[in-house]
Amino acid sequence: MESLRYSKILNYACWFLFIIGLGYLKVNFHELWKDEWQAWFVARDKNVFEIFSFLYYEGHPGLWYFFLKPFTYFSDGANDVLLLSTAHWITVATGMYFLFIKFRLPIVFKILFALGYFLSFEYGLVNRGYALVVLFSFWAAWLLSSKDYNKKHLAWVLFLLCQTEIYGVMMALVFGTFLYLQSSKESIQTFLKSTPIKGLTAGFVLFLISVFPRSVGHVAKTSAKEWDFFDKVLVSFQGNLSNTFLPGSTLDTFTYGWSAAGLCLSILLLGALYFIFKDQKNLWFASMLFTFGMMAFSLFFFMGGIRQWGMGFVFFIALLQVRNLDFIKEKIVSTIIFCISITSVFYGFKAIKEDINIPFTNAKVVGEFIEAKVPEKVPVVAINKFECTPVIGYAKRKFYELPNGVEFSYFRWVDKIYLPSEGELKLFTKYKGVGGIVVITPKALDPQRYPNAQLWQKFDQKNYKNENYYLYSLPLK
Repeated sequence: MESLRYSKILNYACWFLFIIGLGYLKVNFHELWKDEWQAWFVARDKNVFEIFSFLYYEGHPGLWYFFLKPFTYFSDGANDVLLLSTAHWITVATGMYFLFIKFRLPIVFKILFALGYFLSFEYGLVNRGYALVVLFSFWAAWLLSSKDYNKKHLAWVLFLLCQTEIYGVMMALVFGTFLYLQSSKESIQTFLKSTPIKGLTAGFVLFLISVFPRSVGHVAKTSAKEWDFFDKVLVSFQGNLSNTFLPGSTLDTFTYGWSAAGLCLSILLLGALYFIFKDQKNLWFASMLFTFGMMAFSLFFFMGGIRQWGMGFVFFIALLQVRNLDFIKEKIVSTIIFCISITSVFYGFKAIKEDINIPFTNAKVVGEFIEAKVPEKVPVVAINKFECTPVIGYAKRKFYELPNGVEFSYFRWVDKIYLPSEGELKLFTKYKGVGGIVVITPKALDPQRYPNAQLWQKFDQKNYKNENYYLYSLPLK
């Protein structure tokens, strides 16, 4: 009993230290990227009904936006970074509560998983809705690991898991399949009428209604690269295995493509997953179903990158909770998991170090420059809303877009970039009744197309995402 009490204290201490350290890094070092600002602006500047209809353009379910909405009521324009970071920190802290306090994994693995690349950086520091996938997948795994779980409780968790990301939907479907395999004595009709499956079905239907159908060509636009089918198969295979379970062991698959070393590591990892779950066939099947489901999604819908592929590592942790690992007796399995997790820790430390030492983008320094140097009465026109959105957050003011000539904060993924002529910019200047405007763009303007635009300041310092900005002044005359 005494050792159990100390073990519980240790778990709480590790959880507390992790979330405090993460909160410190988020507030003092992390610069928000456009995807982080986008969700905040949608939640802040749209009402609940508008958010629901806007999900069509986002391609993400609505839970993250609706969760952010109450926090936006406290926005004064100057505290948005703190509010968004706090909202995300709460979701991370809750997800880590399940890992450190509720999960029955050995404490060494809890620490390694938490400090790994995905839970510490991609889903910890970066303020995206993926943290909700972590939270509800861990929640579902904790319930499934108990033989006498509350079925209504699980139904709600699966429903909400379907409202996080498409990867959360995939996890929920695999959890449902696992439930069916576990209930071998029930008929399929009885199983489909069970409370957890009703929650899962309702969540899946709401996901389809709110997110689909997608616009034609949207997937092609967001995939960013063109590979032939054979390359896509290999990139998907390597990305969802070696990039997921051993990040940093090979070059980033999305950027550099597949490699012989990456494919060999991926085959070994597939064997490792079999070895870890082989004694519990239902869990092994669930593991393989999700892994190959992720590959199929990458192959036919959206290739993604390490941020998306990392969902496979999150699901792996969740399945380990259901498996009930015996750290002492299963030395080989424990060694394999240790080797996988320690690699992720090194890569996570590298990512956090870069986040501390160099800015995520140049958006913050540009926004602060505009706030200090550009009077409120002088309009700022953005060319390429997609790239300029994060600057809006740090400038604490909205920019204008053409040809509509209206203010904006968020963008739509399916929108095309409109490149106005100098004549249109001057016409807008005249319409606003000012002597000149400021133009912000992620690329230098063509001097032949914009002969009167004067480069004011360029921001091309080294940054994590290699995203730079140029500010031009354009007088009316």
